[in-house]
Parts: sequence; C-alpha cells; structure tokens
Amino acid sequence: MKLNFSDDMREILEEFLIEADEILSNLDQDLIELEENPEDKDLLNKIFRGMHTLKGGAGFLGLTSVVEIAHKIEDIFNKLRNDELKLTSEMMDIIFEGVDKLKEAIEMLKENDEIPDEDDIKDLLNKLDFVLSGGEVLEAEVVNNDDVPQEADGEIEFVEGVDEDIKNLIKQYPGKDLGQILEELILLPPDQRPPLEVIEKLEKIISEGKDVKDLIKPKKEEKPEPQPESQTEKEETRPEVKEAKPQTEKKNEVTKKKKTEKKEEVIRVDVERVEVLMNLVGELVLDRNRIVKLASGLETSCESTETIEELLDSITGMSRTVSDLQDAVMKLRMQPVKKVFSKFPRIVRDLAKKLNKKVNLVLEGEDTEIDRSILDKLEDPMIHLVRNAIDHGIEPPEERIKAGKPEVGTVKLIAYQEGDRIIIAIEDDGRGINVEKVKQKAVEKGLITPEQAKNMSDKEAFELLFMPGFSTADQVSDVSGRGVGMDVVASTIHALRGTIEVESEPGEGTKFIMKLPLTVAIIRTLMVGANNRIFAIPLYSVVEIVRYEPDNVKNIGQFKSFMLREEVYLLFSLNELFDMPDEGEQQFIVIVRVGEKNIAISIDELFGEEEIVIKPLGKLLENVQGIAGATITGDGKVVLIVDTNSLINDKKSQLVGVL
Repeated sequence: MKLNFSDDMREILEEFLIEADEILSNLDQDLIELEENPEDKDLLNKIFRGMHTLKGGAGFLGLTSVVEIAHKIEDIFNKLRNDELKLTSEMMDIIFEGVDKLKEAIEMLKENDEIPDEDDIKDLLNKLDFVLSGGEVLEAEVVNNDDVPQEADGEIEFVEGVDEDIKNLIKQYPGKDLGQILEELILLPPDQRPPLEVIEKLEKIISEGKDVKDLIKPKKEEKPEPQPESQTEKEETRPEVKEAKPQTEKKNEVTKKKKTEKKEEVIRVDVERVEVLMNLVGELVLDRNRIVKLASGLETSCESTETIEELLDSITGMSRTVSDLQDAVMKLRMQPVKKVFSKFPRIVRDLAKKLNKKVNLVLEGEDTEIDRSILDKLEDPMIHLVRNAIDHGIEPPEERIKAGKPEVGTVKLIAYQEGDRIIIAIEDDGRGINVEKVKQKAVEKGLITPEQAKNMSDKEAFELLFMPGFSTADQVSDVSGRGVGMDVVASTIHALRGTIEVESEPGEGTKFIMKLPLTVAIIRTLMVGANNRIFAIPLYSVVEIVRYEPDNVKNIGQFKSFMLREEVYLLFSLNELFDMPDEGEQQFIVIVRVGEKNIAISIDELFGEEEIVIKPLGKLLENVQGIAGATITGDGKVVLIVDTNSLINDKKSQLVGVL
C-alpha cells in the first residue's frame, strides 16, 4: 500500500522510523529472555510498552497494517502480564512472525513509503487471534480489577478529595495504573488529549507516590467513614503499597526524563555529514604532518630566534588540538557492537530449534565500540561463524550427556579492546575440530598433498578451513556443507585489515578470534624503505623490529629463514615481495603477524612511526595484491600502504608444511 506524506508529516515519519528501529532492534533479545523467564513481569511490561508506543506512533501516521499487528501483539502481552495466557514455544514462534512482519513494514516505509496490504497480513492476524483466544482466560479480564471495588451499577467508589478529572481518567482506563494512564495520554494526538492542567494534576499525584489503590476505597470496606485508628493503620500499611509500586514510579520518571533528554541532548546527524567531517579532519591531519615536517626542517637549518621559538610552540599546540579534534570526530563514527550482537539471540534460538539442539547464547562486551564502517561489514561473517558453531560444534543433547557435558551447549560472543585493536571472539563448548579429518578432506579435494598433510601443524590445518571450496560436512544442508562461506569470512576480515585465528581442543570446543582495527580511516604505521622507495606497514601488524644479522639467515628448501631467540621465521625481503630488484643493503628485519604465523620481512631503511590518513587507490588499482591504499607524507610524497596479509597470501600454497 503506497502512502503519501506532507512535508510536516514527513518529519514526524522520520522520527517514528528512528523510534521504531530502536524498539524492534531490542525486541528480539527481550523476547528470547522472556522465553527463558516467562514469569518476568518487568520484561513483559517492557515489551508491552514497546508495542504500545509503536502502535500509537503508527496510528498517528495512519499506518493501518502496522497498527493492527502491533495491537494484536500488545493484547497478547497484556494477557500474559495479567496471567490470562501462558507463554509457550509455539506462541513465541507466532509472536516472532509478527515482529518480523513489523520489521518488514518499517523497511518498506524507509524505501518506498509503502506498508503491507491487508491481504498480506490476513494470515498473520488470524494466527495472532488464535493465540489470543487459545489461552486460559481468568474470571477477571484484568488482574488489577480485583483491587478496583465496584458498586452494583459498576461505578468505582473513590476516597474523599479525589479530583473529578482524575476520577474520570481512572474510569476511562480501567485496570491501568496512573503511570500507564499518563503514557496513554501522552501518546494521543494533540487534538485528542485532555487539557494541560488535567495532565499536570495527574503528574502531581504520581510525583507524590500515589497510585490508583490510594485513590479508591478498599473492596471490602464496611465503615463509610475512616476512623483515626484506620488512618493509623493506613499509614502503617502504606509502605507495603509503596513497595509494590516504586518501579512504576521510577519508570514514569525515567520515561519523562528520556523524552526531555532526547530533545535537549541528542542530535541526530546524517551519516554522510559525519563522513564529510571525517574526510576534512583527514586532510587536516595531512596538513598538520606537513607543517610539523617543515617546522622540524626550519629548526634544524635556522638559528633559534624568539619568533622561531614562538612559531614552534604554536605548531606544537596546533598539533595537539588537531589530535584532539581527530579523536573527537573518530568517536562520532564509533558504535557499540551491541548493534550487531543484539541480532544473535533470535538467530541462535531459531537455528537451535531447527536442529533440535539446546543452546545458550552468552554475550560479553556489548558496549565495546568500533568504527561503524567495520561494524556494518561484520554481521555476515559473524552469522556464518555462529551458524557453524551450532551446526558443526554443538552436539545434540543426548551426545552431550554421554560425553559428560551439560545438556545445553554454550555459544559465546565476546568483544573487547586491546590497544588499537578490537577483538571479537566466537566460542563454543562443542566437539571441537577434528584435525585429522580436516587434513583428510583437504587431501581428498586436492588442496594439499599427503606429504604436506603429514608435516602440517594443527594451526596450519585450521587455516585450511578458510580455503575456497573446503568443508568437513558429510552432507550438504541448507545450513552448511557447501564449502562456501569460511573463505568469504576470511577475505572479509582481511579486507578490513584484520586477522582471524582459530583455537580448538577435541571434545572441549572451538574459538574463532577476529582482530580488527578500531578505524579504517586513520592509522599509525611504520615507515620503511626498500629500493629507494618508502612504504608504510600498519603498526597493528608489526610484532617486532630487529637488526638484520646475515649469520642468522638460513635456507629451508627454496625459502630463507631467520633465527631469532631460537625461533625460526620465514624470511622475505620487501623487494622480493613486490618483484623489485635487491639494490640496497638489508638493514632491518620487521616481524609481522600474518594470520596464525609471524613472518620476517627484511627492509633497506627504517624511518620510524607516523600517523597517516588512508586514501583509496581508485577502481583501476584497488585490486593490486599487497597494497591496502596510499597516503601523503609530511614532505608531500605519495606512499603505498602495505597489506601484509594479501602480500603473503599468494605464497600460502607453497608455505604449507614448511614450518
């Protein structure tokens, strides 16, 4: 159904879409938690309020199909929180189907100003109606009605002194507490709300800690006039009433606070504007580097004067300010990994149910922040690894019990910062990786020779998992077994200038560890020289720098190796890797991390560390092996940034089994 919005309504629509995204993005995880703890009243109330808010906003904009779905789900949760329905797995499946349709409707609105037609949601509404009618209904429609005494004509009997407007509101919204009534009023269109003074009266009563129970007479009250003793009793029993409702009061305060805070403290900025600002800061960093370089030359070549000293002090201050500005803008691009992590409870729940397995998902470090451009590309690799963990790793319940393990398997998603890198790990306590089976499959597929398999270490065998076409699954299913995916995972991580490692113990479980840069825009690098050219090696891949010692260089077959503290490293010269002639004298060795290995690269010169802005090479050169981009140094030279992962990648088939 196509919709038309005026300019004024368009602004309201944009706000609604943002709010709807926030509600629906948290809903999957809340529903999973609720399925595990169906008696959690706070969670039931939270989901109910979310659906209610979504319904109210959609109703104001005339989004009929969204209103109908949200209203049905809201009614289900109203019955659940009033113990009129009991939550089951089958019921949750239908609720998830409704949530998925709501997400689909929101995406349609974003893309084409469309929402699903009535025919598209008819079957879903029938399923939701079935859920609503299938529960065991209590005698009272709403549990709170037990606390609302009624006379024969159905009128509520209030204590003395209650304002008429408040009485009318309580009658208009039977079974709701004052906080819920206030929420209902706030969600109404402006022309349908009661006068402002009525809302202010309601807010004043709530702020005094009172609720509906305090404004009505007890159900079995025999004395029409309260005696002094009963007033004392009321005061003595009042703490119990307050204990039953502080959470509601707190939530009302938080709700009001959030509404004002969003208007006053949160500014929503288009992502493109942030990107433009980031690019300008990048250019400023380059200019800063050039000015610092010129100032250094000026200090060396000219006699020190008061003017030069002041100039150098100003440049130092400017450099510090640019660094602070850079950090501030970088934080604008950062987002918590929770944005991606929050999608996995639903994925794990559905897949475990499909495979008849029991899996508990543990999320750690959800507040860890990473560049949004990296985070956006992490979702697919993580989904593939989690699906593999459940399909290949976690055993069926009966197999786990026989192995002496808990019936329920565990999958962990962990994120934390380590220096200038973000570590994201996906860990399971399943059957682990069978190294011999991996080698056997690789030989069968012609990826390695039997001799290479024999000499291969476990870590090298794990790297075979990321080769195109490789799979250890005996049968192909719609979950896995096609031999596609793990190589895409590795290539995606490497494209983000990250690394991926595997740790596994048979019978204990498997852990995939992804190490990623905080940002892809500005990085610290080691500036090195080879063949009279300058190259930049990202500092996060550098393990160690040592002097080149010819006595420590040995030959292993067709390869060279470098001995350092009784460790053996494969040795390549940077000239050799880029097919350049070895004209200079090798002066230094840079030990770099490439996947699971440390590799030694010899260089002619070492210039030190420098912070650089990464510039893309353009479409003609973007696929050049071993080059991640380019930058401009302080003296105006263009320097290529070395991608050590892809540089060594084309030699991997030759390296298998060497060390």
